[in-house]
Amino acid sequence: MGYDPRVHPRQRGFTLLEILVVAAIVAVMAAVALPSIGTYVRNYRIKGATSEVAGELQSARSKAVMTNTNRGVSFAAVDADSYRWIQEDLPAAEQLGPLKELPQGVRFVVSGTAQAGPTLRFQRLGGFCNPAAGAPCAPRAAPVCTGAEDAARCSREPLSNFVGTDGAAMVITLLEESSGLRRTVRIAPGGRVLAQQ
Repeated sequence: MGYDPRVHPRQRGFTLLEILVVAAIVAVMAAVALPSIGTYVRNYRIKGATSEVAGELQSARSKAVMTNTNRGVSFAAVDADSYRWIQEDLPAAEQLGPLKELPQGVRFVVSGTAQAGPTLRFQRLGGFCNPAAGAPCAPRAAPVCTGAEDAARCSREPLSNFVGTDGAAMVITLLEESSGLRRTVRIAPGGRVLAQQ
């Protein structure tokens, strides 16, 4: 038996009814999943921001220890959504680290506690001092935003009390604005940085 071009295998496609049923199932699944996906994205955004701030704090602490700094390395919450480290032993032109921004919709929250301020200074042994408490940890006199580009970015509630105290520890609180979710970064008395998960 040879090949006969006139004989075709039975060809069959999807019926319109089958396509509509599949489309309806996909639509129902999407409607059920979208609220959960939105919540996941908001959670992910604030958790990521908390980790970034904790990493920048740890970086400032490491710089203070590795360079055996005399004046310290400060973490500054420049405004409601910008932050940077400042290495105060360096010449003025080299002191400021890169200005970083929190993800869209996440901001620092004003602490409102006693001895709260915009900065936290790490010392040469890895511990911290609170410039808002005054002597012997005097506040930084020089500006934390310089130049036209920095000044334009450092404009949302500049230098507010975003770094607060919680007993012996320091606390920085972040807020995801659309959901009201809050996460904190705590700095223990020895300088250890702990991000809330």
